[in-house]
Amino acid sequence: MTDERAVSDVLSFVLVFSLITASVGLVTVVGLGSLQDARNAERIDNGERAFEVLADNQRDIAHGGAPSRATEIKLAETTLTLGESSDTNVSLSDGTTVGTTESRSITLGTSGDGNDLSRGVVYELGAVFRVDRGGAAMRRAPPFQFGENRTVIHYVTLESVTGAVQRRSGSTTVLVRSVRGSTAVVSHTQPSNAVTVVVETTPRRAEAWKRYFEAQLEGMPGATCDSLDGSGTVSCSFETDNLHVAQTTIRVRIN
Repeated sequence: MTDERAVSDVLSFVLVFSLITASVGLVTVVGLGSLQDARNAERIDNGERAFEVLADNQRDIAHGGAPSRATEIKLAETTLTLGESSDTNVSLSDGTTVGTTESRSITLGTSGDGNDLSRGVVYELGAVFRVDRGGAAMRRAPPFQFGENRTVIHYVTLESVTGAVQRRSGSTTVLVRSVRGSTAVVSHTQPSNAVTVVVETTPRRAEAWKRYFEAQLEGMPGATCDSLDGSGTVSCSFETDNLHVAQTTIRVRIN
């Protein structure tokens, strides 16, 4: 009688080894991807908390009269950027521009470049956004107040101390130093026709701005927002008896 136990042992070993190898490979591919996603999400969570502090500090400068503030942000393999300038303006339906500003945004993220962030946190015009794969959500509203009787639009305008884009990457801890520039009343009018607010941002954040304006303008006379065209321009109109536009300039350096 032929003894086939040796063949069976070798076959069993090959099958068990193949199963272990396949399991390890599956865990490596799926597990490491999930782990990386979890790490990125945690980085953005930490960044969001840091940007809440940043927003509070900028508010102290713009509304509390503080001369300067410094915000500590741990990068943790992310990139912090003081980006390019973008325009924002307020105009009347007769074509009169009653307030305009050019401001930079601050972004912290794991991907994307400068203003065009695909995942991370953004400070823009006093508002804080969280940007994820599904889009952007406004976590903190800008210092705007809308009402049928009185509307106040206070621009928090960021300028670069160097006059150019500033960027830091890696795992270090950086300081965002903010120094108060000037505060001025840009316009104080009693409009006899519709007011239009236009915000120039990125396409990803435009949806969040539009949702914010639609919620704030709900129930106001003449309230309407144009459809988004993918350019990042958000335009909304409304009617108000009293329009107050102010601007605080803050000079920013990333160290």
